[in-house]
Amino acid sequence: MDKKYFGQIKLGLIQRGLTVPTMLHGLSEVSRGLCSGEPGEEITLALAEDFIVKAPLNPPEKDGPKLISQQDQLRLYMEEGETDVSIISVPEFLKQQLKKRTPVSENICLDGYCFNVFLRAMGRGKKLSMPIEAVLSVIQAAFEEGAADLVQLNMDYTNDDDSGFQRLAPLVEAIKKRFNTFVAFKGFPPADKRIIDLVYASGFDIVNFPLGGFYGTTKSKKIMGAEKIYTALEYASSVFSPGTVWTDLAMGPGSQDQFKDGIDRLTDSGIMPLILLQRDSEGSTYPNLVELADHMEQAIQRNGLPLKWLYPACRFLSPLDTRFFTEDPLKAKLAVTPVYRSGFGRRTSAGFAAIRRKLRIRNVNDSFESAGL
Repeated sequence: MDKKYFGQIKLGLIQRGLTVPTMLHGLSEVSRGLCSGEPGEEITLALAEDFIVKAPLNPPEKDGPKLISQQDQLRLYMEEGETDVSIISVPEFLKQQLKKRTPVSENICLDGYCFNVFLRAMGRGKKLSMPIEAVLSVIQAAFEEGAADLVQLNMDYTNDDDSGFQRLAPLVEAIKKRFNTFVAFKGFPPADKRIIDLVYASGFDIVNFPLGGFYGTTKSKKIMGAEKIYTALEYASSVFSPGTVWTDLAMGPGSQDQFKDGIDRLTDSGIMPLILLQRDSEGSTYPNLVELADHMEQAIQRNGLPLKWLYPACRFLSPLDTRFFTEDPLKAKLAVTPVYRSGFGRRTSAGFAAIRRKLRIRNVNDSFESAGL
């Protein structure tokens, strides 16, 4: 190929994994990015500034993308192209957690500078799979090491009518009380869309109801129909700040035109589409992604959606990084600087969000009281 488009390299690594020769494991820049170094473990690479990917490690003997060391520089060799790369170090707090193999360590991960906590409903009432103090403790460790700037609480499917919101409310309130950070909610929409007002009032800054399910799983898509999720997303976009309502899309059977129509429907309603890059997915070819990236960028611009709330993600094509898929590698960069990167931008956005939330809560309380709720 004439140019090594970073988006093409990212897709190739996700789909085929990466071989890191055993002899390289001793290099400090490699060892800092590994925990066990065993096949199946993921290693995070920076292909360019603000463009990252998590690639599963392949056995040393497997053909495919390969990492080598050349003149003290790590270099990636694969059919999509050759390029210098950097390995993102695993933060010390995360390495220590992963050594313990506790319920906490098995339900946390970093995606760029977004710290993910995966939670489930336990029994009846308001119990979660992890105690609030355990979650706060690991968040504090991440922040003290400077490893994260955004917290995302991922709630697994539950039969609760509110999709587990009442269980999460004390946790998000505790996070907001202890840390100066933005908090995202990723999960399934509640049965009553008015609960979305309470999700916003509790302190969540961002909401993601995935149309493709969690990482595109068939199970989660069967649990809740697409139209119900669309309705919840459209309502959420009337509640949350512009640019803070997202959804994950998984490519599968169907035409490109249908997928584009879906992107148009979302962006026309003020919803950010994020395309999940999967290891095995029908339709996930690079030419298809280039076409969708270009269409997505035009749809975002047509609707004037702000991108500052997005962040560089390991497994997604988002409106923030479409140019890494479509532009000359020497010119490609993020569409905007994320709000989390700027101290001034963060303070300004946090202040605006606080004022907007207070006004919204007042209106919601008046509405709920008049309805006798």
